[in-house]
Amino acid sequence: MGTQDGLKEADKIDALPGQPEQGVSFNQYSGYVAVDAGHGRALFYYFAESPQNSSTNPLVLWLNGGPGCSSFGNGAMMELGPFRVDSDGETLSLNEYAWNNAANVIFLESPAGVGFSYSSTTSDYNLSGDSRTAEDSYTFLVNWLERFPEYKTRDFYLAGESYAGHYVPQLAQLILQNNKITNQTVINLQGIAVSIYNMKLLEKNC
Repeated sequence: MGTQDGLKEADKIDALPGQPEQGVSFNQYSGYVAVDAGHGRALFYYFAESPQNSSTNPLVLWLNGGPGCSSFGNGAMMELGPFRVDSDGETLSLNEYAWNNAANVIFLESPAGVGFSYSSTTSDYNLSGDSRTAEDSYTFLVNWLERFPEYKTRDFYLAGESYAGHYVPQLAQLILQNNKITNQTVINLQGIAVSIYNMKLLEKNC
């Protein structure tokens, strides 16, 4: 695990392109978190804090499935994120039903090769099975919590849709196993939520 000093500040977003001119009432961040420095593998995230009660609201990690769907392009910009892309394809409007109204939400591009996440080792793209995806997502979370230490003890939830019906429970199992092995609550997992009812439609759109 590399040092995360100063990376939170570097990841802070002043404003997204096309964001409403009046600005927004919540903090947002995005960037890369290394999960395998030797292979040059890093996962991209977008994080939207709550506009109110961000210091007490829970933390949620959202995963799209596919496999291969972007959690930023789909989850954040088309489904439960704080913005919607307008019909002009250039401007954003606020989503009144955004999940960050009630929780602080991380949208994670996983595994490497999905969305903006990448690896400098080409062979990694042929090895992105469910176990590797869970391990990388766990490493992401541990490093991310070092970058955002105020969330280390916060109630944490995993959620996702489509093929994330595999990702979410496998990551949850890994979190619980590592909490038991280390005899400490490394990640304060409280629950999971998965939607798979529209899996076929989502896979066609990815």
